[in-house]
Amino acid sequence: MTDIFDRGPIAPRRMASAAADDSVDVRAVARGVWFERKLILSSTLVFGLLAAGIALQMTPTFTSVSQVLLDPRERRVMTDEQVVSDLKLNDQVVASELSIMRSNLLLENVIDSIDAQQPGALDLIDPAAEEPGIVARMKSGIKSLFVSQTEETPEAEELARLERAERLTWAIRKHLTTWRDGEAFVISIKAETIDAQLSALIAATVADQYVSQQLDGRRRSATQAADWIEQRVAELHGQVQDAEDAVEEYRARSLASNGTSADILSQRILSLNEELIKARVERVATRTRYDEMARLIREGGYEALGSMFTSVTIEELANRRVEIMASDAEWARRFDERHPERRKLADKLEEVNRALSAEYQRALDALQNEVKIAEIREQTIRESLEEAETQAIDMSRDSIGLRQLERQADAARRMYTELLDRYTETRTQEQLQQADARIIERATVAGAPSAPRPKLITLLGLVFGALVGLGVAGFRQLSTRSYRSSEELVHDTGLPVLASVPERQWRSLRQAMREVDEVPMGPVVEAMRKLRTELGLSDDAGEPQSVALLSPLQEEGKTTTTLLLARVAELSNKLVCVIDCDFRKNTIQSELKLPMQNDLIDLMRGDCDLLEAVQTDAGRGFDLLASRTTAPGAADMISTEWLSGVLDELKQYYDVILVNCPAILPVAETLVLARAVDQRVMLVRHDSTSRAALRRALAMLDHNGLDLSGQVMTRVEPKMAEDDIYSYEY
Repeated sequence: MTDIFDRGPIAPRRMASAAADDSVDVRAVARGVWFERKLILSSTLVFGLLAAGIALQMTPTFTSVSQVLLDPRERRVMTDEQVVSDLKLNDQVVASELSIMRSNLLLENVIDSIDAQQPGALDLIDPAAEEPGIVARMKSGIKSLFVSQTEETPEAEELARLERAERLTWAIRKHLTTWRDGEAFVISIKAETIDAQLSALIAATVADQYVSQQLDGRRRSATQAADWIEQRVAELHGQVQDAEDAVEEYRARSLASNGTSADILSQRILSLNEELIKARVERVATRTRYDEMARLIREGGYEALGSMFTSVTIEELANRRVEIMASDAEWARRFDERHPERRKLADKLEEVNRALSAEYQRALDALQNEVKIAEIREQTIRESLEEAETQAIDMSRDSIGLRQLERQADAARRMYTELLDRYTETRTQEQLQQADARIIERATVAGAPSAPRPKLITLLGLVFGALVGLGVAGFRQLSTRSYRSSEELVHDTGLPVLASVPERQWRSLRQAMREVDEVPMGPVVEAMRKLRTELGLSDDAGEPQSVALLSPLQEEGKTTTTLLLARVAELSNKLVCVIDCDFRKNTIQSELKLPMQNDLIDLMRGDCDLLEAVQTDAGRGFDLLASRTTAPGAADMISTEWLSGVLDELKQYYDVILVNCPAILPVAETLVLARAVDQRVMLVRHDSTSRAALRRALAMLDHNGLDLSGQVMTRVEPKMAEDDIYSYEY
């Protein structure tokens, strides 16, 4: 049997056999694994016994853990700053404390403490106490032949002690592990040795020595600070005494030379300043009053003074003058100036005026004398003040040294007082020192070995043996179930792969068909062009062709591939008609929802003509012949002869006729449809269609004498089949 492209004879039965040889049957694999149960059991037992034997040969070790908390809280008994400050905890400080726990200084103290508590306990981990090997014994024997025995001396004993301490330090480091618990300020100390008592002793002693070393260090620092402060206090006491003596001696000399002290002189200057101000005010007031009275007398006489001068005499004279002038006014009404009485009154008035003038002159002279006295007093006070200031300046110059001595004495006194207070606090803090760490978990003696764990090791050996057995058994039975490349498909079936359609996440058939217009150079369209060319659908000189797209099972991509091929065939100026013969699903009409007056079912019943049942192109690029709704009963009405007649009639109007068929294995009418077309193409879904299903479908086609033009691999993952998928980039 040959295909239409003369590719040569095809042997479907041989292909089915080849596919059967390489197929994967899960039940068969399970049965094969069950048959290999003795191998699995043997592998499990062998590895389990081997693990148990190894665990029994291992030397048991015991683990003890103690925990130390680095306390970040500040314990302040005194109000002032402490002599030895608390740790400011952070990651760097915690890492430093971990290093201190493994330092040789701390471990040497641990060794001394353990030797004092339990002499000889550390011999279990001392490398020198181990049984020497053959090589070591040979070296020792050779050395004894050439080196004489040395006498034990104190130097040799000290050297041996140092060597032992160094060996044990490295041995403890080997058996000691310290770590920080998460983000907490807790340090765990784990000791693991062959003796439970020794493990607990090492872990507990390391914690104790760490806390003790912290406390000793703080106390030592506080003691050193207190001793230094005490020494400084004694020195400052002498300095304060000397400074105060120098101040007193200087003051005595200054008092003897100046006759008075600076304080008394300052009070005198202050008093003279106040008196000078009063004298100046008094002088200015007196001068102003005198000048004003003199001006008034010059301009208006004594009458202009008014009441500026008041005295008993002036008041009496003024009253008398008023009386005389009043009497004269009474006489003036009846007599003139020549009247004797008026002349007497005029004489009396003149006498009174002379008396007033004399009184005013005496008062003015007295005021002038007051002005001179005020000026003299002011001058005297000013001279006294200048004398006092001169004396103060001289004393100030002489007291520069005194102030310097006083400052030195004050500074020494303040420093002495501060250090004396600090000394008291330091001595108190020396007795109140606490370590920055405290033990929160004491190491206990382990009741059972921590390693090895025979049960766990044996269980792991059994599990590993079972996995090895299952792996061997599965490897014997396991084989691939589906097709992941076109090479596998060609190799198993002997049929060519006409095209590989890449996987796309289309939500509908409309979205899939839009890709032909939106991405005309994309891999999907290129795959359809390749399929069109392989089927000869683009040949202008060729006869109209009918093609059925088949698949072993559902969900293989037949409907989508049929519509894409129809759209691409239309691009080559071909008239295309699609016949949807999947009556049970009716996917195309369900998706497109075309208005139909007549459909494929009506045509089968003879209720309409062929052209009346065909739905012409409405922007799709192809015509459609389908049923309005699902019609499972139509499968019983269709026949090969009837469909052949329909296809022959359609060839008069169309160049390409694509028949969308249901899956071969689930339904029976697919073979009826396949007999009526010119070409048949098998669709195989990438990494999904089982080899057994394809084998059965090919066998059914072979049994009915139907050949295939080739195969199409659908929904191919681009990354898994890059060679089969065309990718065009601008």
